[in-house]
Amino acid sequence: MSKLKLPKNPHKGLKVFCKKCNIDNSTCKHYENQIYRVRIHVPGSKNSVKTKKMEATDYYNAVIEAIEFEKELIANNFSIIKNLSEEGNDYSIIDAAIRYNQYLNGESNYAHLKKSISEGYKAELIRYCRYFFENLKKTKDIRTSRIKDIKREDVSNFYLWADKKFEDKTLNKCMSSVKCFFAFLIDIEEIDMRNPFRNYITKQVLKPNIETVNKDEFLKILEAIDIYDPLITLGGKGERKNMFKPYLKDGFRLFLLTGGRREEVVDLRWSNIFIAPTGVKFFRVRNMKVELITNKMYIYKHIPINDDLYNLLLEMGYDKNKDSDNYILCPDRVVKSITIMDCLSKAFTHYRKGSGMEKDISLKSLRKTYLTWVNQVMNKDTKILSSHSTDGVLKEYYLDPTVLTAIEKGALKIKIFG
Repeated sequence: MSKLKLPKNPHKGLKVFCKKCNIDNSTCKHYENQIYRVRIHVPGSKNSVKTKKMEATDYYNAVIEAIEFEKELIANNFSIIKNLSEEGNDYSIIDAAIRYNQYLNGESNYAHLKKSISEGYKAELIRYCRYFFENLKKTKDIRTSRIKDIKREDVSNFYLWADKKFEDKTLNKCMSSVKCFFAFLIDIEEIDMRNPFRNYITKQVLKPNIETVNKDEFLKILEAIDIYDPLITLGGKGERKNMFKPYLKDGFRLFLLTGGRREEVVDLRWSNIFIAPTGVKFFRVRNMKVELITNKMYIYKHIPINDDLYNLLLEMGYDKNKDSDNYILCPDRVVKSITIMDCLSKAFTHYRKGSGMEKDISLKSLRKTYLTWVNQVMNKDTKILSSHSTDGVLKEYYLDPTVLTAIEKGALKIKIFG
């Protein structure tokens, strides 16, 4: 970030403030911590001032903000400050909500504070905060009430409401999400307040059973694809939908034998297959989940190609396509990947029911099954091949020795269903 500057005769009270040095017009080089700030003397007092940190990063817009701030002070007799004060940021509830939404969208004024989260997680955080704001409307005007005015009674009222609406696990997630909102205001926006959600009783949630699939159950699901009615009746107008797709069996088998997430399996290409110096084959795919969490690019995970998986790939055209960039599953697709993912998920549930199985399993259970069997062979090395993967580097035919050893061991010894 470039150094902020003031002209020779700047607007009255406008300064360049360093947040790190905590002084005006510092000669430091902490340019990334510099902002414009205005100091306005309170009439009738000796030394009292009201200050505001500017949003603008250029001088002329900062002047406009300073003028508007002074007008607001005058209109409110220097007593009611809706935005910022000498005590730090102080927003109305609705303005604080807007700030948080901007932050989650990566619109922070400072590069080191830009947030990178998934659309789903962002929507979840906003949804729970919106519930809190709707609850506050019963007792407060969120347009004018200050965020600092949130009391323990407001938290208690919301907790009672959420406890009636949500199951225990969702209640914990809801309270934690709103706590994150206030943590943002305190840590990022530097509002001088205590987090009203810092203390609350979390619900005890029992860990769910890890449902896996055995060989007979999986074969029955595949058989159901051939014999069970593929048509289902949707709600509303009673529309009929065909759940059958010609790629279902291959898709389910790929999920089982790779243990990949939906986007990883559906977007597998023949060009993702590599061969180690020992001749062991494996998939190398980008680990999108870890990339998102770490905000880094090109982090890979490696999937060993054991005998079962190799035989499936042969059936699907390995010899013909091994040097191509074609998709392995549904290569002639005319729909988006997400459409194929949804079809596979819904079809698995449909044909699982059609097989007569009462066990509540889904497409995700195939990944759990894979990792369960992998753990039988790999033990503590399972994480190297799991979704949390590794930082191993592949350059041409070179792999981190730890990863290479794990891939070779996996390719030789892993066998789903034993």
